[in-house]
Parts: sequence; C-alpha cells; structure tokens
Amino acid sequence: MSCQWREKVALYVDDELPPAERQAFFAHLDACPECLPAVAAQMELKKAVRMAGARFTAPPELRAAVYRSIHSPKSVSPWWKWAFAPVCALLLGIVGFVLFPRSQSDPMMPALVDQHVTTLASEHPVDVESNNFHNVRPWYQGKLPFTFNMPEVKDSPFTLIGGKVVYAGQNPGAELLYQMRQHKISIFVFQVKTTGSAPAASHDLSFNVSSWTQGGLRYYMVTDANKDEAGKLAVMFQQANGS
Repeated sequence: MSCQWREKVALYVDDELPPAERQAFFAHLDACPECLPAVAAQMELKKAVRMAGARFTAPPELRAAVYRSIHSPKSVSPWWKWAFAPVCALLLGIVGFVLFPRSQSDPMMPALVDQHVTTLASEHPVDVESNNFHNVRPWYQGKLPFTFNMPEVKDSPFTLIGGKVVYAGQNPGAELLYQMRQHKISIFVFQVKTTGSAPAASHDLSFNVSSWTQGGLRYYMVTDANKDEAGKLAVMFQQANGS
C-alpha cells in the first residue's frame, strides 16, 4: 500500500517543505520502508545529474544555435518571446538548483550527504561489520592508499557499527558508521594534498555536516544527531590522529 507521505519525497529532497513539515517527514523516515528508499533514489538521481553537469558542457555551436533560435525575429514572434521567457527562467532555475546546490563550505559535502542517506536506506549499510575498531581498521589495508586511526569508543555514547569503501568522484575513501542512541553518524575519510586544522560546518536536509583536515587527510561527519553531542566523536577522531 502506498504511503500517504510518498508524494512529499521530491519536496523533501529539494528542501521545499516548511520547517515543521520537513522535521515531521524526517521523523517519519525512520519507520517507513517505502519513503526512505525513495529518498535515497532521489538523492542518487540528483548526484548523477550533478556529476554529469560537472563533466559535460554544451559545445559553443549548440549554445550559439539556441541563442539564435530564441533571438531570431523570423523564428519567434515578439509575443511568443515574452511568453517563453518565464519558462526559460524557470527551467534555468531548476537546472541551476540541481546542478549547483545551495552554497556549501566544501563541494564534497552534498555528495557525502547523499552517500549517508544511501547508507541509511541500505539493507547492508557496511561491508565489514564489527563494534571493535581493531577489526574494522585492518580491513581497510590494501583497499585505500592511506591509513588512519580510529578512536576507542567503549564507555562512550557511541557504538561502532562497521565500515566500507566509498568513492567521491574518482577518490576512494572510508565511511565509518556509528550509532548514538537512535541516530546514525557517518565519518568519511579521504586523502588530500594539503593539510590544515580549521573545521568547516554546514546544514543540509536536516543533517549536520562538519569537516576538518588533519595529517594529510580530510574527515567529514554527517548525522542527524545534535551537532554538539555528535561533535564529541569528531574530537575523539582528532585526538586519535593527533601527532
């Protein structure tokens, strides 16, 4: 039977629901086997379109031909020009929203939010399942061109679920999945060419996203948990990878 919330999936993914309704829909996802995969599918579609937009651009000849067809006095009458202008503006706005999402402090963040949602919707969210980092960390050996340390979360609010290898563009990285009460937290680790320590943060689709660079690696945290509580896990990672 179709869920009554199903028609709101596209509005939720595009962040067009009112704040109260968005929060209600987000809470509904935890218990709905239909809406969560639908949200994940929409996220994957947005990611595919965004990646295509970054890889392919219209050739100058096509752009010139479209320009001539719009501005040619022989092909389009002035009345139709004015009528068609709002449609063009609307289409450009839709394409711009999909290909270039609202400003983020890091272009990787939208893709990783999509990956986090995909993980939440998956029946097998991790490739190596263990609550012991001594089992998870060695699993990455030979699968990634870098190494990293994981904190001991025993006697903390966090529970390690496991990990898997993910890709952002052509870059391989690690996704480590944790749980804090009813919330899931994804920690992503990727290799970068520069180092630094200044953290960045953003908010997208009810998720708290933060990132920091340390020891030549870029770390990202994506979660729907309280940012201050989840931030303790980020601090633990920073301490585990400190010199």
